Amino acid sequence: MADAAAILGNEEAVAFLDEMGFRGPAVGFVLGSGWGHFVDSGEVVAAASYEDIPGFGQSTVAGHAGRLVRGRSGGHEYLAMQGRMHHYEGHPLSRIGAAVCVMRDLGVRELVVTCAAGGVNPAYRVGDLVLIHDFINFMLASPLRGAGRAARVPVGVSPRLLKAAEHAADRAGIPLRKGVLFSSKGPSYETPAEVRMVHTFGGDVVSMSTAPELIAAAALGLEAVGLACVTNMAPGVVPGREVNHEEVIEVMEAKKTRFSELLAAVLARLEEERLTAAGRR
Repeated sequence: MADAAAILGNEEAVAFLDEMGFRGPAVGFVLGSGWGHFVDSGEVVAAASYEDIPGFGQSTVAGHAGRLVRGRSGGHEYLAMQGRMHHYEGHPLSRIGAAVCVMRDLGVRELVVTCAAGGVNPAYRVGDLVLIHDFINFMLASPLRGAGRAARVPVGVSPRLLKAAEHAADRAGIPLRKGVLFSSKGPSYETPAEVRMVHTFGGDVVSMSTAPELIAAAALGLEAVGLACVTNMAPGVVPGREVNHEEVIEVMEAKKTRFSELLAAVLARLEEERLTAAGRR
C-alpha cells in the first residue's frame, strides 16, 4: 500500500483541500457522464474547481463540471468528483489514480465509480443501470505502473459494496442489472468488430473510463464498486443502427433523476452499515 500511495500521492492537493474543509466524509463518488446531477440534487458544503487544486488536472469533456465537492444528501455527507479526468484527454493514468489517492487521504474509505457505457449484452436496453461486478482493463496500461510491489495487489470490486448497492437499489425500487465492464482507451466509439471482441471476452458494457479508478482504489486499500448507465447500444449490437452522440446526451438527461436517487440510496445504505458496525464495537 505504501508504494501505491508514494507514486499516486499529492500532498500539496491534500493540504490545500484540508484547509478548505474537505476532510471527513467516508464515502466518495467519481461521477461520470450524466451522473453529476447527484451533486446538484443535494446540498453543496464546499467545492473547488480541478484547475484550482494543485497538481490535480483539468476535465475538458462536455457534461463534466470538473470540480471536487463535499456534499450532503439525505443528511449524509460525501466527497465527489463531479466529472472525471479521462486518459483520452491526455491525462496520464497516474494522475487519474492520484485523484483517488487524494480522496483517500481526505478520509474516503468507500468509493463508488460511475460512468456512461455502451451496451454490448444484447439483453440490455438503453437506459438500463448496471452494477459492475467485475471489469476488464483494456487500456493496456495501469495507474500503478512504476509502483513496484503495489502493482501486484489483487484488484476488483468490493463484495460488501456490491451487496450494499443491490440492497439500496432494491429498497429504492430501482431495477439494477449486474454486468462486466470492458474499459478501453477511447475517445472514438468502438467498431462492430471490436464490440464482437468485447462480447467474446465476457464484457456486458463498454466505456472509456472507470477501470483506472477501480484499480487505484484497490491498491490504496479502499473498498470500491462501479455503476454504469447504458446510454446507447454499442455499434453492431442492433443491426443498422449507428451510435448517435446527441441521443446519448438525451438518455443521460432523461435518466439524471434516477441516477441521483440510486446514489442517494447507496450513500444512505453505506452510512447505515457504518453506524451498525460502530454500534457493535
